[in-house]
Amino acid sequence: MIVLRVWLTAIVLALSNWLATAIVLDVDDPSPPESIRDAAATVAHGVQALYNGNKTGGVLGKWPFPPYYWWESGASWGGMVNYWHFTGDNSYVNVTYEALVSQIGPTNDFMLPQEKFNTGNDDQAFWAFAAMSAAEFGFPQPPDPYPSWRQICDNVFNGYVQRWNFDSETCGGGLRWQFIPENAGHDYKNSISNGGFFQLAARLARMTGNQTYVDWAEKVWDWTTAIGLVDNMYNVFDGTDLKINCTQINHHQWTYNVAIYLYGAAVMQNYTNATEKWVARTTGLLDATSTFFSPFPNATDIMFEAMCEKSSTCNVDQHSMKAYLARWLAGTSLLAPNTAGRIGQLLRVSAIGASNACTAGEFGNTCGAKWYIGGWDGTSGLGQQLSAMEIFYGLLVNSTRPPSVLNSVRIRDAPPNIPMVLPDPAASNARALYDGVGQVSVAYSLIFGIATGAIILIMDAL
Repeated sequence: MIVLRVWLTAIVLALSNWLATAIVLDVDDPSPPESIRDAAATVAHGVQALYNGNKTGGVLGKWPFPPYYWWESGASWGGMVNYWHFTGDNSYVNVTYEALVSQIGPTNDFMLPQEKFNTGNDDQAFWAFAAMSAAEFGFPQPPDPYPSWRQICDNVFNGYVQRWNFDSETCGGGLRWQFIPENAGHDYKNSISNGGFFQLAARLARMTGNQTYVDWAEKVWDWTTAIGLVDNMYNVFDGTDLKINCTQINHHQWTYNVAIYLYGAAVMQNYTNATEKWVARTTGLLDATSTFFSPFPNATDIMFEAMCEKSSTCNVDQHSMKAYLARWLAGTSLLAPNTAGRIGQLLRVSAIGASNACTAGEFGNTCGAKWYIGGWDGTSGLGQQLSAMEIFYGLLVNSTRPPSVLNSVRIRDAPPNIPMVLPDPAASNARALYDGVGQVSVAYSLIFGIATGAIILIMDAL
């Protein structure tokens, strides 16, 4: 009898552990791709579990600082808009809507007085990208008296034009990293800020057909290549200093720099009906992403942050940068079909690596940074969760609608007033989020409950 009790107890523990295992991902999952949606939903829950902006002590729209700066919150909400579009999961529409609206600001351009010393051109761009995705994908529009998401993006664009023109005598143009003189980095003209301007102009051009946006996308590209921030092999370097008239380049390379230009180029390729120069630029930038894949011979096609990841020196911001490469690779394959084969391979292999890295925490699905070691690397945080979420939902790109243009946007109804109460991860086991996945999770819970109950009855009878 004692042996039977021990054996039955072991079954209960095994079932419990099975329900809290690491993400199980089948990258070749047939339609409907439930394991892909399940993986994305699980990690999206992890992203939201770190958000406290709708709880006592939090700031609406922001993940807690420290450690997360304002820009990363904007980048994360942009990821949530994309997650909604790619997966069809409405679980986070309310909280995303509330967060984005809370940060629009008094001038309707994501310029908030309280974030003055956290706002550079790049920071503002990541909030604008979230709004741009909202416009392109028909996310519910802001309430009155706010303008539309597209108009908000146009306001950001116009601010960039004004700053460029005001500063055109230094380095022949280009945006500074920081436009507030008191902020560190005011003398630095960098790729992420100018790439943000370039991509935003390209997306507005495609959405509206307005030639002004096209002209500025071309102008920013020409300046960036003339200065040398993008070289003739399409490597994208970090920045340059106006104090030396931008005559020397900081040759550090980060995933999000090449990614921001890659997607902008893909948008221009799509908008111009695959003109030769934009096809060449998109292809060249995709080739340049090879710097960020295959960290070791036995890790072919797995994404990594080349500047810091292998040495375990990435900071909080840098842990999030792979998210944007994953996001914009998927977007590129959608708008530039000639890239889809290569990008599909990179996404699939990297997603498998990411699933192996998401094995930590109480439920065995907290994500680490290194996707090529076959397990968790001991790190966790918003960047790690966001990166995994982006690589997982990116696998759904072949069944996803491309960004809409003005005459084809179908806008969803605005959600009711919130706050939204997030699900309890202990109660949901971080899986009952996506409708289909939720049904599977409920089924697992019922099976587990029935099995456990039956075992307890048997044990009581012994």
